[in-house]
Amino acid sequence: NGTNGYKVTGPNGTSIFLPAAGYRYGRHLDLYDDGSLGYYWLSTIHETVSYQGASLIFHSGSHYLYAFNRYSGRTVRAVAR
Repeated sequence: NGTNGYKVTGPNGTSIFLPAAGYRYGRHLDLYDDGSLGYYWLSTIHETVSYQGASLIFHSGSHYLYAFNRYSGRTVRAVAR
């Protein structure tokens, strides 16, 4: 429907659409990159740096994993197995 985002398809063929929701950061939780980038928390905490968590980031057809401080505002999308 014209919303920027990323479609993830699982091994069983089901899929989920993750909109490019941006992220919140700073004292006033300002919104950044809304509509152009997606930042989603994963369920994994960094192995050696407990104050960081893993995130999926996507933009312009590319995606990658990155560790961020857990106090930064990333989107959460609950998915049942």
